[in-house]
Amino acid sequence: MNAKEFQEMPLLERAEFINNLLLEYDDDHLKRASEAVNMTYSAFCKEMRRGGFTYSQSKRQYEKTLSLDDYKDIQTSTPIENGNGEALRFIATHLNEIKELLDSHETQLVLDPKVYAPNSKSVTKSLVVNKEIYEEFTDLCMTWFPHLRLKDIVSDCLYCFVKQNRKTPS
Repeated sequence: MNAKEFQEMPLLERAEFINNLLLEYDDDHLKRASEAVNMTYSAFCKEMRRGGFTYSQSKRQYEKTLSLDDYKDIQTSTPIENGNGEALRFIATHLNEIKELLDSHETQLVLDPKVYAPNSKSVTKSLVVNKEIYEEFTDLCMTWFPHLRLKDIVSDCLYCFVKQNRKTPS
């Protein structure tokens, strides 16, 4: 493809074309993509920024970026149905924080506050458990949750079992 054809392509089509091209290269992918469209590297990068596109190094792809004004326009043009508008605006405003919380929730053990309540009393009990299961359990706890006390994790497991299997009186 020559540089003129590349520059005359619609911006979105051009970005998709380049993103597909970038997937084909293992090294010097931007330089090789610029060569594929017969442009110098600097001119290619400048041309790709036109229309609000930026290069994401972690994804090795070009992405469309929005100005704050464009983002506000999209946010206010979202249809508000059934009174959910406030919730949708909150989600849109705090989307990154919500994603971080979900990622944290998937990777962290969250103990029920009842387990470590300061006014709770502890009791010592002996439990007989399957040795293999107990070893797997302690290995997991020491590997992924060394910051937690084993008694708190066991208490949380017992409490989760109680909550899950509690039968309400008929």
